Amino acid sequence: MNATVPKTLANIAHYHPDGTASGSRAKLNPAGEIVQLHHRQHMRITEAAGWTVRALTGSVWITQDGDIRDVVLEAGECILLDRKATALLSPLSEARICLTRDTGCHKRQHNAPAQVVPFAAARASFA
Repeated sequence: MNATVPKTLANIAHYHPDGTASGSRAKLNPAGEIVQLHHRQHMRITEAAGWTVRALTGSVWITQDGDIRDVVLEAGECILLDRKATALLSPLSEARICLTRDTGCHKRQHNAPAQVVPFAAARASFA
């Protein structure tokens, strides 16, 4: 059985004190990516629905286009991004995050709100 996983692009930009920006673009691995975000660095994920963001260290602020909710993850917390729109991830100082995508057939109610949960509780809910 073959599964097709849509390619998701991520842009990581670093904003310099002089107002200039530099950055890179990468395809995210659905099996897992660990990303270190430094001060004044931001990560933009296109078509973010289905990606789980887990804060390993530090704190990261997350917002999704078209969503009035803003989320701040602390180390040990995770959230499932629930919109196909672009998501913006910004560290509050330094943060290390893990991004994974569930490629299974788990369905989520469209109107159910995204919730921040401790990672251990999230892992137990998939068991």
